[in-house]
Amino acid sequence: MLKAAGALALGTSFSGYLALGQPDSNDDDSEADVTVTVGRNGNLGFEPRDVTILPGMTVEWVWNSDTHNIYVDDQPEGGNWQGTPGKVSKVYDDGYRYAHTFDVLGRYEYYCAPHKAAGATGSVTVAESKDGDDAKPPENHATKADLPVEVGPDGNLEFAPGTDRPLAVPVGTEVTFVWKSDGNNLVVDEQPDGANWRGTPGGPSSLYDEGYEYSHTFDVPGFYKFHSAPYESAGMVGRIYITE
Repeated sequence: MLKAAGALALGTSFSGYLALGQPDSNDDDSEADVTVTVGRNGNLGFEPRDVTILPGMTVEWVWNSDTHNIYVDDQPEGGNWQGTPGKVSKVYDDGYRYAHTFDVLGRYEYYCAPHKAAGATGSVTVAESKDGDDAKPPENHATKADLPVEVGPDGNLEFAPGTDRPLAVPVGTEVTFVWKSDGNNLVVDEQPDGANWRGTPGGPSSLYDEGYEYSHTFDVPGFYKFHSAPYESAGMVGRIYITE
């Protein structure tokens, strides 16, 4: 049985939040640039799980089922994000809305406390450009010596490296992905301007099984984010930084 991998914890500080208890609020400040659905059709996750925005943009989370919250996983010293109001045990139901305006560059990680173990985690990246050209790898990143990338090793819902430890390699590196379990693929979420990575052939509906191998040469520096379509909501998301 496949098991959900842990979430990457990164972050930085940003401004206060706006929480809205009614979906038909007339508060002009609640107008969002990006909307994230919480628990769509009863699923235990955020859709989209990861978003990238510019400074000053607002993200709004809209509840589509019951008993969810937003709890801040990690942020650096001085950060002041509180997540949804109340303690970690406080949950909200279908129709609830919560919004936050992000002003400071960086990556923020959060989760739904009752459903974290089921993969209900998410992130917001605030970048100077939405293509992620300005992103820099974290200190704990994997390197070329850690290749190839294993897809679903030991039945875990992760890319290793890529999920817990983002991969950082020089421009021009050919990265090979080796399937260690069945029913996965690579769907590209973000890449820099000029990049042409298309992920595995056939798009999100085409899946590949143990033993399959796929390679891509990364010629454009910047930040790349990808996922396995069947398990994105469970946290099977990878990150690659291509350095000059």
